[in-house]
Amino acid sequence: MKKRTRWGPPGWPWELELLALVFVVTAIVVPYYLQAQTTESPQLSILAQAEQAQASQRGSWQDLQEFIWAVIIVGLYLAHLVVASSSIDYMSTPFTHLFSPLLFSMITYYRLYTLVKDSPTATAIVSGSPLEIALWVLGVLVITFMVARIRMARYMLNFKHVDWDLTTPTLFDRSFWELAVYLRPLIYPPRLYRACPNGILIEGWVYAMPIPFETIHSVDAVQGAGFLSSGYCLATSAKSLVRLQISEKAEPLLISPKDRAEFVRYCEQRLSTTRLIKIPSETRHGAAGTTTRG
Repeated sequence: MKKRTRWGPPGWPWELELLALVFVVTAIVVPYYLQAQTTESPQLSILAQAEQAQASQRGSWQDLQEFIWAVIIVGLYLAHLVVASSSIDYMSTPFTHLFSPLLFSMITYYRLYTLVKDSPTATAIVSGSPLEIALWVLGVLVITFMVARIRMARYMLNFKHVDWDLTTPTLFDRSFWELAVYLRPLIYPPRLYRACPNGILIEGWVYAMPIPFETIHSVDAVQGAGFLSSGYCLATSAKSLVRLQISEKAEPLLISPKDRAEFVRYCEQRLSTTRLIKIPSETRHGAAGTTTRG
């Protein structure tokens, strides 16, 4: 049971899910609260009185708008859950959870900006300037990557007692730009590749990906980036590519260990040992089945 937990899928990324949910709630509640405060503000200026009179006339329409926004945001969050549940795999930081917080935070920003734009007496939390938008996006991404890093560190505690037979960094060279057009190496650049008798662990800056040897069909060294469109690339060099064919996946996984020859040799030895263990087991089951039928 312990081995299955360690080398199985990392599970639902609750840390990143909570971050996305915080922005979902913020996108619904904060603009509604500020709008209500603006409508009920006891200012005595002519502008404030005119604003309150106009707000009271279109109050029902604003309530309808808030309801529509709430439905849209909740619908997007449900879509996020559906997409995330279908894409959760051996990656500790899935793509959906990595960028959903940014999506919902931008919805929050847009709603705050339109509130200030439509209501001169509303509290000016955002201004809509390009610099402010850039800082907002950068801030959300930094927070997201920090949370992803915390999740990764917590997940890596599962492997703190593992004795790794092989640890090699990724090879980074100019050929990385041949891979960069395929997006995944840009989003998930690897850092280290580790191997032990049970499997391979790909370690990035904000993610970890365990691959048990029992799920690997073949390992081979390949050259060039011409076939990357049909592969899942977690590499930084087109000159040191290793293709891992996973049994239950159509597309191969491409990595780029610096010590490629040693890495491939080790994996081939482990795969041979794994198959030798499986074959006698299957033979015993087959013999037992034949004996029973007789």
